[in-house]
Amino acid sequence: MITTTLRVAYAGSLRVDGSALTPAALAALPVARIERMLLPVGKESMALAELFTVTRQDDPRNSGAPAALVIEGDARRFDRIGAGSAEGTILVHGGVGDYVGFRMSGGSIDIDGDAGDFCASGMRAGRLTVHGSVGHFAAAALPGDMEGMSGGALTVHRHAGSRLADRMRRGLVLVGGDAGDFAASRLVAGTVGVAGTVGRHPAYGMRRGTVLLLRAPSRLAPTFTEGGVGFDVFWRLLTRSLTHELAPFAALQTNHVALPRRLTGDLAVDGRGEILLPR
Repeated sequence: MITTTLRVAYAGSLRVDGSALTPAALAALPVARIERMLLPVGKESMALAELFTVTRQDDPRNSGAPAALVIEGDARRFDRIGAGSAEGTILVHGGVGDYVGFRMSGGSIDIDGDAGDFCASGMRAGRLTVHGSVGHFAAAALPGDMEGMSGGALTVHRHAGSRLADRMRRGLVLVGGDAGDFAASRLVAGTVGVAGTVGRHPAYGMRRGTVLLLRAPSRLAPTFTEGGVGFDVFWRLLTRSLTHELAPFAALQTNHVALPRRLTGDLAVDGRGEILLPR
């Protein structure tokens, strides 16, 4: 397995486009060639050697394993890390900027710190884990796009900003803390879970999908109505699938939580979505 390690050396204030930084792309290049790569910085460009210290490790015992990329240091000025990544592992020991995991289609990204706006936007497959918080529009659609995240899993251990999973079409999004206004707004399909509180207008305009709220919101739109019972099998399958996820959601299976309250809506749209509120 080839592991490329980038230690952040850039201390400027301009945004850096890191979309070229994917495990497979870097593993295919010698270190000298990586150091000469040009990354957009503001309106100019800089050689990667001016932004990072580059090291390489090749483990022949795991020659068939996917490549890995390790980023060490404060990378909050670096946007689009892992954008379009289809394989391999990215480990970030620190925070990152906006659009991390943008349209990734495979592999995994694990971030020790926080991530900026549009985290996992357009994500199609793979797993993205943020041990801190994320900004606004995580797993959401870009302005003008018809759909946001369409596959894979996003796990946020702390909090999320507004418009979480806006126009999400498929996949799993779990937030261990709070989420801002319009969480799961215009949800097309998929599963969104929030362990903490949500802001105003949760699930606004949702068409289908499941929103799991471990804390009941202070107010729901009148376009949601009681959804009745008879979904025992679905509930057992859902809680079983969350067994190895964030602790608040895993506890639903291990503690054998009773069948939740179920609300259906948004009736202002298709009315085929659901909000589950464990009792």
